Amino acid sequence: MRDSRPPWAPRRTSPGTFSRQPVRELFDEESSRARFPLSEPPPHHETRRAMRIRSSFVLLACVSACASRPGPGPESSTAMPTATVSAADADYVLLAREYLDWYAAAHPTRATRLGYHMHDAHLPDVSSDALKRKAEALRGWLTRLEQVEARGGLSGDAAVDVRVLENAMRADLLELEEVRPWERNPGFYVGIISSGLDGLSSREFAPVAERMRAMRSRMARIPGVLDAAQFNLSGVPKLWAEYALRDARGTVAYLRADLPRTLEAQGYAQVPLSERAAFTAAREEAARQLEAFAVWLERELLPKADGDFRLGRERFEKKLALEEHVTLDADALRAINERAIRDYKAWVAREAARLDASKTPEQVMAELVKDHPKAEELVASARAQLVELQRFVRERNILTLPSDRLPVVRETPPYARLGFASMDTPGPFEKKATEAFYNITNVEPGWTPEQKAQHLTYFNRAGLLGITVHEAMPGHFVQLLYGARIPTDVRKVFTPASLVEGWAHYSEQMMVDEGLGNGDPAVRLGQLRRALQRHARWYAALALHVYGEPVEAVAKRYAEIAYFEPFPALREVERGTLDPTYLYYAVGRMQIFKLRDDYRRHLESRGKTLVLKDFHDRLLQLGLPVSLAREVFLPGDTAPSLE
Repeated sequence: MRDSRPPWAPRRTSPGTFSRQPVRELFDEESSRARFPLSEPPPHHETRRAMRIRSSFVLLACVSACASRPGPGPESSTAMPTATVSAADADYVLLAREYLDWYAAAHPTRATRLGYHMHDAHLPDVSSDALKRKAEALRGWLTRLEQVEARGGLSGDAAVDVRVLENAMRADLLELEEVRPWERNPGFYVGIISSGLDGLSSREFAPVAERMRAMRSRMARIPGVLDAAQFNLSGVPKLWAEYALRDARGTVAYLRADLPRTLEAQGYAQVPLSERAAFTAAREEAARQLEAFAVWLERELLPKADGDFRLGRERFEKKLALEEHVTLDADALRAINERAIRDYKAWVAREAARLDASKTPEQVMAELVKDHPKAEELVASARAQLVELQRFVRERNILTLPSDRLPVVRETPPYARLGFASMDTPGPFEKKATEAFYNITNVEPGWTPEQKAQHLTYFNRAGLLGITVHEAMPGHFVQLLYGARIPTDVRKVFTPASLVEGWAHYSEQMMVDEGLGNGDPAVRLGQLRRALQRHARWYAALALHVYGEPVEAVAKRYAEIAYFEPFPALREVERGTLDPTYLYYAVGRMQIFKLRDDYRRHLESRGKTLVLKDFHDRLLQLGLPVSLAREVFLPGDTAPSLE
């Protein structure tokens, strides 16, 4: 029988001995990383004492991670020092393991995607009572963590990780009590269902029959999720209701067409007939439940949907500080962004003049985006680019590639098509189904010819090259390969978007700086356009959620900043209503460049030279928010991570 214990729990290897297992998630260039649902505390039979007993075995195996040691890289020793672990470090490690156990039980769909399969049969309880219990539990965890911090004496990884864990707890509490997606966003509930089923079907981490039984169990819980939605929802923004309606219909199509097709390719025909019949009945009932929910959305909720999507200044700044460890206020962020837009626009003008000095930058950009693959060529074009990029990374010593693996390139599944492209990677604890999927969103059949043409401009040839850099090589896919090297499970579970997306976005510019495109101004202009797209998001996030500008005006300005056509610009801004901190792409890129520059000066002051490969390897295997990674690269430094 497959062992479903969490990766951070002990595994019995022989009588009386234990060993610790070696240690999507969706990364999306164009749509938000999912904030996974909030739900109930762990089962009542999982007592605190039992959790402590189980976790105490883990303490013996992992406590050395909290011993003070140098980070990997050019200034560190290859030998691991012998260290005495303090009582404070031991207390922290034990608390962190208990919290991860609780977190997995409280977030079963995310636990599946993380590669922890003990809760594969469950969906979260999102009833109002369960949400209240979740908030109470989080406050209890925070109290315990504060007590550990107050005692002092934390060292090494524990001294850093405690801040990662505290911010993660506070961010969940903020989402639950102040952002309140469970109250304002019907897509929150549709996402629980689609993510919960896709997480079991898209990866073959267990025999198909076993995963089908887990899916049936989750399908049986769909009525409870949808009942909670109808009870909880109020003050819903109209745009969010429209998106939820589309996603609900997409999930019905997934249940009736895509899911059966996926399972057929995984050995469905070998499953006993009685189990297949039961699964078909459960799948059809789930589709009917979602169809009824879509009707309710369309006829009942949508006509009354008049809520305000805006977070407001205080919640926006708090959310950014907790999730991304960025503590600048909105006015400072706006000033930084406006300066960056001016700088990138000037760079665009210089590169555009190299191509055709007789045309304006806007005209040059408009010509460049017309050169794109046909819709039926998109996937094949990206696949060919991926192979060439892998060769470039090796030849130019960009970083150490831990593996020769490449992701599977495919069209985006129909229920996840809000964005243009994404990388669907296995969770950090997944041991069997370790394939990754590079998703590309093609045109929709129902779009007008003009909308299809405008959508394809995003995949212009220079632009598609940058997207493949971002999503795969050396962007998100390479981050996946480095996951096993990240020293603690807390960092693996709570990696901030500003590091994940910041690294991928940084890679786009860094790769061209290192010679990708051989100096072709079209390749540089493609990179600059994507940089300006991210700064347009930065502008839109602030304009929408802090400064109260209307969606239509923001979309117009967005198109001007990013050289976008009106239709994709509007889609990008609409996404910003749902993902208020999607400035983390450009924020993270700027933080990494600043860290690299500051670290180079630090080394030069000591007569040393920065080796780009070493810097990249070290940053990726730290797995820390950039503001905390600075403390490892530059001990004692007090300079801001962004200015």
